[in-house]
Amino acid sequence: MKRLAVLVCALMVSAGALAQEQAIRPLDVPMSFSGTYGELRHDHFHSGVDWRVGGKVGDPIHAIKSGYIARVSVSPWGYGNGLYIKHPDGTTSVYGHLLRFTDAIDRRVEEEQYARESFSVNLLFEPDEFPVRQGDIVGRVGNTGSSAGPHLHMEIRDTESDLSLNYISRGVYKPADKTSPQFHRVCFYGLEDGVVERSWRVHNLKSPASVRDTLRLPARSYVAIDATDRQEGTSSKLAVEEYRVWLDTTQIFSFKVGDMPSSEGRYIKSLIEYRESYDGGRDLVKSRVDPGNLLANERIRCVSNGVIELRDNAVHTVRLEAIDEHGNRAVTRFRIRRDTSLHAPDPDPTYKREPWVWYRQNQVNDGSMSYYLPAGALYDNIEFSWRRIAGPDPGRGIISDVWEVGSPTIPLQLAGELEISADVPEGLEEKAYMANYGEKLTHAGVHVRFGTYCVAIDTVAPTLQFLGNKGNIVVDDGIRIRVRDDASGVADARVEIDGRWYVSLLKRDIVSLELKRERVRRGEHTIKVSVTDVCGNEATETRTFTVQ
Repeated sequence: MKRLAVLVCALMVSAGALAQEQAIRPLDVPMSFSGTYGELRHDHFHSGVDWRVGGKVGDPIHAIKSGYIARVSVSPWGYGNGLYIKHPDGTTSVYGHLLRFTDAIDRRVEEEQYARESFSVNLLFEPDEFPVRQGDIVGRVGNTGSSAGPHLHMEIRDTESDLSLNYISRGVYKPADKTSPQFHRVCFYGLEDGVVERSWRVHNLKSPASVRDTLRLPARSYVAIDATDRQEGTSSKLAVEEYRVWLDTTQIFSFKVGDMPSSEGRYIKSLIEYRESYDGGRDLVKSRVDPGNLLANERIRCVSNGVIELRDNAVHTVRLEAIDEHGNRAVTRFRIRRDTSLHAPDPDPTYKREPWVWYRQNQVNDGSMSYYLPAGALYDNIEFSWRRIAGPDPGRGIISDVWEVGSPTIPLQLAGELEISADVPEGLEEKAYMANYGEKLTHAGVHVRFGTYCVAIDTVAPTLQFLGNKGNIVVDDGIRIRVRDDASGVADARVEIDGRWYVSLLKRDIVSLELKRERVRRGEHTIKVSVTDVCGNEATETRTFTVQ
């Protein structure tokens, strides 16, 4: 009994020690970041940090704390090869874009891929299967998934919730940082009352620090800010932790990133001036707060919804502040004056319009087109616009009218349901699809956001092109095949070697596969590649190749 009590006590002490374990760095290279927590990424906030690795893959990744590997995921997109370690302190560390896992994990992944005949897999493990100690190598740095270059994406999550934790602002990681953020661009937008409040850009200041003139604004307006942070040792543009806007001596708006739940991430589309992001790719934090922006519950503080209200003709001051995780601050000021001659441009008369309310469902029916938007899809009341812009075009496979539905510069939390009537030829019902209309038609689906759409027919199979040697393929490591479909788009690709399914990656119109010696021996083999588009059209090509 005494020995059992001593053992239990020792286990409790050990568990307590692990729960108090301080996180170490995941890499052996000097601490430097290409991305930090809270960066604005168009439709989400960056929920971790991106560790720089000097542009190369293969560096070892260490477990930052003890625990066990609870999950690994493999996908062409997102984190690519992702690994999740649960820790006794109630957190989970996530490592993304890995080149590979440990040998044991790699074997389990490969077994699952072949069992399911699927490149994408998601594996969950029990605590006793893959325990790790702090500092153990759990993988290698890579460039897989939705990655633009070799780096390690790492984030820390509260295991029991969807809250991501900022280990820089919490002081766990302490990069050298005495550099203030920078303002790159500031825009002012006028607001005009009506059935739906309309806004328009009044000033586009690309060198905000050099502005000396007094800016003319209508009686009601708001400001949008493009700012980034800097740190020593990196040229990357990083995240600003907090934005503040003052009108004279009153703070009318502030937004602080804090620790962000993933469930709130998509509300970034309401925080930013979405049309600027859509048109030019930059994300500007706007002071005006939409009624449907749930970030306002915790992270936004405002007066008069962040609107600049000018009740007289005197000169006033707008002060902007951008603050980073270490308290470094950038400040810029503008003198402003009311100008009652400023008004919103007249709307385009070629569109039909009606007001839609943000907190309820909305729908329009117009002849051959019906569009339904569920409650909770909008962040603010809008003037919904639509028009028929063209008829069927059989030469392009378009068998319906072409409809422009809403403005794509208006953000949506949820997609809508679009129906367009079409005269589908008999026997080709399975070849019809909803298409994004443009110079090239692409598959849209039924649940769509604002844009321009039509119904099209696709009866043409995709094309395949083996890259590299022509005729017999002589390889020693891998094969790549370019696949294309100029209509509904490639949906799936299947590779067989010597009549058996072989794991391959389909990404950005390239099918790639690594030839492993334990599965493909020296000598001549047959490869069969089958590619199917969204409408079920299939192309197949068979080649021989030689492994040297």
